[in-house]
Formats: sequence, structure tokens, C-alpha cells
Amino acid sequence: LIAAEKRTLNLLKDKKTALLQQIFTQKIRFKGFSGFWKCRRLKDEAISVIAGGDIDRDMLLSSGRYPVIGNALTNNGVIGYYEKTYEVIGPAVTVTGRGEVGIAKVREGNFTPVVRLLVVKSVHNPYFLECAINQCRPLLESTGVPQLTVPKLSNYELSFPPTVSEEMSIGSLFNNINSLIAAINHKIELIELKKKSLLEKMFI
Repeated sequence: LIAAEKRTLNLLKDKKTALLQQIFTQKIRFKGFSGFWKCRRLKDEAISVIAGGDIDRDMLLSSGRYPVIGNALTNNGVIGYYEKTYEVIGPAVTVTGRGEVGIAKVREGNFTPVVRLLVVKSVHNPYFLECAINQCRPLLESTGVPQLTVPKLSNYELSFPPTVSEEMSIGSLFNNINSLIAAINHKIELIELKKKSLLEKMFI
């Protein structure tokens, strides 16, 4: 059952990759949309592009109202929580600036970015923008440690469809796919935990 779920997960991820490539090269489009996509720099389309600051250890809690988000990919990037304060009003798109750089993710609620996590606010559909940024190869600073900075991210050249409606259709599609991927991942984790529990009970 675990193997079957993992096969389903891999097939879905492959399908998502293929769809991203086909949509962002305009080989396929949603019915009813036409017109040419235009290439623009992110800095010309964003309201703001900022980098997160330092963690306030005195305020950091293990649970709370407003997540504190860093560059980690585990635990959805959440390092902890602040109870009464936040720096960014969601929705916004975060982009990892250190470690495994250039990975974009939509953040719906209010949050605080830290350890140089990059944040993009724009009028564009956030789920579309997440996909558009993830299609780009990161423009890294030439240092010993891989690092994506605000100026480099701001100079990303992204393709945008002529209407917000098309952005919303694309964003909704990939948001649904991401939700399905997350659900399958969660199912695999639950089955593996059940397996571990059964093994411990049977062999102890």
C-alpha cells in the first residue's frame, strides 16, 4: 500500500512538471484565452520585494497566532510563532534565499520572514506567481554559499498572460494539484506510522 501510494505521488508530480512546462511555454492553454504572453522583470510587477531579518528569540514561541518563516523546506518553513506581531500581510509569495534557493511558496496568512527569506508582494495571482518563479533558474550571488538576494530576484524575467483571469485559472489548477500532493504525502506518513506501531507491538 505504501509503495502504491508513492507511485501515485510520483506520477502526480511528473504530471505537474509536464503541465508547468507546457503551460508556461504556451503549448497548451485554458479554453477561451488567447493573446500573447509578455516577459517582464519581477521588480516591474511587484509591489515590494524584501528580505527577512533576524529572529527575535525572546518573542519566539512553539505555537501562536503568526508563523515565523525561514528558508527551511521542512515543516513548511515554520521556525516558530509570534503571538502579537507580524511583518507581512498575506497573501504573499516567499522565495528561499539560502540553502536550496529559489523555491517559491504562497503564504496566505500574516507572517514574519527571517534569516533572509525573500518575500514578494504583487497584484498578480499568488499561486500563478509561485509557479512562474519556480520555473526560473535562480540567479545566485557569486559567493561560497549559494544565496539569492533581493536584487537578483527582482531581476527575474517572468512571462505573464494578458489577463488576470488566465492567471487565476492557472494558479487554481496548480494550487489544487499541490493540495492533492500534500494529501497523498500525509496519507503515506500515516500509513508508515501505523506500520511502525504494528511492528513495535508485534515484536516486543
